[in-house]
Amino acid sequence: MADRQSFIAKWKNGKADKPLKWAAIMLGGGIALMALSDLNGSEPPEEEKPEPVAAAETDLKKDYESELTRVLSQIEGVSNVSVIVNLASSERNVYEKNTVSTKGDSETTKDEQMAVVRNGDVESPVMTETRKPDIQGVLIVAEGVERVQVKKRMVEAVTRVLGVPVHRVAVMPGKTGGEG
Repeated sequence: MADRQSFIAKWKNGKADKPLKWAAIMLGGGIALMALSDLNGSEPPEEEKPEPVAAAETDLKKDYESELTRVLSQIEGVSNVSVIVNLASSERNVYEKNTVSTKGDSETTKDEQMAVVRNGDVESPVMTETRKPDIQGVLIVAEGVERVQVKKRMVEAVTRVLGVPVHRVAVMPGKTGGEG
């Protein structure tokens, strides 16, 4: 007990060992930093998270292909239409974020956290929109596209419906019934 009293007295008078003082200060600082980082929570989630479900992607791809096949088959002079749509990514959900900007002496920092809605004990993120996947390219194989006017109509239809540039749409003539 006497050692403890003498140590406290030396500490107050500033006569304690310097390395011991620094170790105590560093320990206190480390504890303070851990407490502050715990208050901030974990890293904010990304704005866009790809959905892990590959089935939704293939369903969307098949929907695009079947709808285009059905519509393009109705163009005059076109028959036996096959369509392949290549998606560049999967469907993405975009979540709302709460952003707080703090101005310092020489820099501005932004802190973003995902906005959540509480329903009892359950928290769920606020989704602002679902983005359709980007279309990388479209291939159309059909009979009757040897004529330039028919091919032009098909390309125009696909570019307007899907919003893809002309250079991402390929239209090829298909085999006729007599060729093998």
